[in-house]
Amino acid sequence: MIARGIFFALLLIFALAIAGCNQPGSGDSVGNTSSSSEVANTSEVIEKKIMTSLLPYDGFTYKSVNITCDGSTIDVVATSPELDGTDIYRFVYDNGTLILKSYCLEALPLSLKEKAIAIAMSDERVRNQNPSGEVTVRRVLPETASKFYQPKELFSVTWHGETIVSALVDVEEEIVVSVWNSRSSD
Repeated sequence: MIARGIFFALLLIFALAIAGCNQPGSGDSVGNTSSSSEVANTSEVIEKKIMTSLLPYDGFTYKSVNITCDGSTIDVVATSPELDGTDIYRFVYDNGTLILKSYCLEALPLSLKEKAIAIAMSDERVRNQNPSGEVTVRRVLPETASKFYQPKELFSVTWHGETIVSALVDVEEEIVVSVWNSRSSD
């Protein structure tokens, strides 16, 4: 009998708690649905902006795109099985505007990477620095490239050895635009 009384008391408390969730003026379900809908719509808009802002290399497409958010910062990691490497983008979403803040674009055809390395090694300034260690080839977008050369796609070839040696390569013209190392500028 006592157990039955406790059961009904708990049932009554539960019923009152549920009833209290739908009090007028404290946010009805239509308002909450609208808010959830607005968040979903905003997320879809941001995702569409991100997807149209991604720049896979020369006609290739990404097969895998992972998007993570931390506040207004959005990180995107994208890969394609046809390309060697990974492209990483960092965006900031501010007042309805998606801004590309930084990138590391290594998803490139292996043949292009080899060509960029060969062009870099054909430059006497690079050879004189005896580059060694792991080599990376990264794509430099025209907006960034214009700060060093011309507004066109370039490639950064970097050796990560005892001395870091980096060459900015114009593959189209088959020239090295500039050379840097961890000891001094050239």
